[in-house]
Amino acid sequence: MYSSKKIVQSLGIILKAKSIFNIIISPGSRNAPIIIHFTQHKDFKTYSIVDERCAGFFALGIAQQIRKPVVISCTSGSAVVNYYPAITESFYQSIPLILVTADRPKEIIDIFEGQSIHQENIFQEHVETSVQLTEDESESGIWYNDLLMNESINKCISKSKPIHINIPFSEPLYDTTNHLQVKPKIIKTIPVKNYVETYDYKKEQYIWKKYEKKMILLGLYYTGKNTEKILRKLSLDPSIVIFTETTSHVYGQNFFSSIDQLIFNMNPREWMNFKPHILLTIGINIISKRIKFLLRKYPPIYHWHIGEHYENYPDTYYKLTTYWPINPEFFLKIFHNFNNIFIPSSNYRKKWEKLKKEKIKKHKFFFKKEKSFSDLNVLFSVFKAIPNHTILQLGNSMIIRYYQLFDEKKYSIKSYCNRGTSGIDGCVSTAIGSATIRKKTVTLIVGDISFFYDSNALWNNYIPKNFRIILINNGGGNIFRFISEKNLPERIFHFFETKHIFSAKKICEMYHWKYEEASDTDTLKNSLSCFWKKTNQPCLLEINTKKSNNDQILKKYLSYLS
Repeated sequence: MYSSKKIVQSLGIILKAKSIFNIIISPGSRNAPIIIHFTQHKDFKTYSIVDERCAGFFALGIAQQIRKPVVISCTSGSAVVNYYPAITESFYQSIPLILVTADRPKEIIDIFEGQSIHQENIFQEHVETSVQLTEDESESGIWYNDLLMNESINKCISKSKPIHINIPFSEPLYDTTNHLQVKPKIIKTIPVKNYVETYDYKKEQYIWKKYEKKMILLGLYYTGKNTEKILRKLSLDPSIVIFTETTSHVYGQNFFSSIDQLIFNMNPREWMNFKPHILLTIGINIISKRIKFLLRKYPPIYHWHIGEHYENYPDTYYKLTTYWPINPEFFLKIFHNFNNIFIPSSNYRKKWEKLKKEKIKKHKFFFKKEKSFSDLNVLFSVFKAIPNHTILQLGNSMIIRYYQLFDEKKYSIKSYCNRGTSGIDGCVSTAIGSATIRKKTVTLIVGDISFFYDSNALWNNYIPKNFRIILINNGGGNIFRFISEKNLPERIFHFFETKHIFSAKKICEMYHWKYEEASDTDTLKNSLSCFWKKTNQPCLLEINTKKSNNDQILKKYLSYLS
C-alpha cells in the first residue's frame, strides 16, 4: 500500500536510490501521505517521535553515527519550527539531515486557516538548500519536483549539511494505491577531490620549513583514520605540537588533549615562551576559552585554517593569513611529504611535554588530597569507570569542560557532544538517537538542567536496554559561577542559574527505567561497579552533589595546577 500522492511516491523512490532509509516521523494529519507511504514501505526504517524538537535531535544522533542523511518529517504549522534547534546544530556540526515538512496549499496561507504559517525558506540561513515543491501532477510538474529533490538531496550528501524540502498537500490526504504510478529519474553527482598546484603554496612551504614553533589545533572534526595516521607522524616532529579536544576524536601519546589543564593559569609572560609562530587549525568551535583568549590576545605570526565548505573565512583568532578550502587529509598529505621539514634543533614539543608532566604530577597529587563529594571528584571517578570500547555522549556546559581536564581512557572511547551551537536543549535526544543505531553501549553523562530540559527524549519506544544515563544533579548548574570573572550580587545569579529541588526518580518510574541514586563516595563506587551490567531496561544513575561547593573546588583544582 502506498500514498496516492505522486510527489510522495517519487520521494520514496529517490531516497531508496540514494540509500537513505532512516525516517523519523512526528504524528500529524497534514503529513498523512508521508506517514502512510513510508510506514508501509518495507525498505525504510521508521520511528515515531511525538515531540518534534526531540525528533530532530534523535535524528541528529543517528546521522552522527552513520554519517549518512536521516529524514525527519512533521505536520504543518508550529511543528515545523520545533525542528529549528536541531537544524542549527546539524548545520554547524556538518551532520546531514533531510527535513520533509508537510504544508498547507500556498493559497490558504494568511486567511486564518489553522496550522498554517510561512514555511517556505523558514530555515534559510541554516540549511544548505531549501526547496518548495508543487502539487502539480502533470508531466512537467513531476519533472520539476524530481529535479528539485535530486538536487537538494545530493547537496545534503556532498556538503554534509541539512536541507529542507517543503511539500504542500491538499485534501484528500489519506487516499492510497497498491501500485507506484511514477518512475522518477535518479540524478547522481560524482564527488571530486581537492587538488592544489605546487606553485600555489611555495611560500607556505618555505614558511613551514623556516619556523620552529608550530601548533596544530583540532576543534570539532570527525577525523578519519588516514588523517589521524598522518597526524601521528607529524607529531614526531620536534617543532610541532598537536592540541586536540574531546570533539576532535583523536588521541595519541604525542598529542596534547587536556588543553585547560596545561594553560588555564598561564600568564602572558609564560605564554610568550610557548606561543607558536604558525597556528594551523582544523575543525570548528574550540571548547577551551583560555586557548582562544591567548591566541587572540597574543597571536601567532601566521594562522592557517584548513577545511571545506566554509562560505566565510574562519578567522576565529583575528589573525588568519591563509585559508585552504581543502579536505584536511589532502592538506596534511602535502605537508607530510616534505620529509625534510623536521627541525631537529627545535625544542618546542619538549617544552610542552615538560609542562605536561608537571601538570599531571600536580593533578595526581591534588586528587590524593581532595576527598569531597563534588562534581570534580565524582566525574573523575565516573570517567575512569566507563567501559572501554563504548560510546560516550557528553552534555554541554560543565560536563564537556570537566571531560577536557582528564586523559583517562579517552583513547578507547568514542565521545560526542553537541558543540555546533553548544546548546543544552537536545543532549538527551541526541544520545538516545545514537544508541538506537549502534550495537555498542552508549552512555550519556549530563547535567541536571540539560536532562530535565530534554526529558521528553525518554518518550519513545526505541531506547535500547544497554543505554545508560549518568545524571550529575548539583541543584541547578554552576557554570556561570565558574566562568564569571565578576563578583556579582547573589540575586543576579538566580537569573543565570536554575535552582531546583527536582529528582529524576519519578521520571524514571513514568518511563519504566531502572533508577539508582548516589549521594556519597561508597554508594557511588558500588553503583559504578555494576552499572553497565546487562539489565531488562535502560538505567539512570543520579549523583547528588548539591551539598558541595562545586565551583570553588574546581577553581581550587585549576589554581593548584599553576
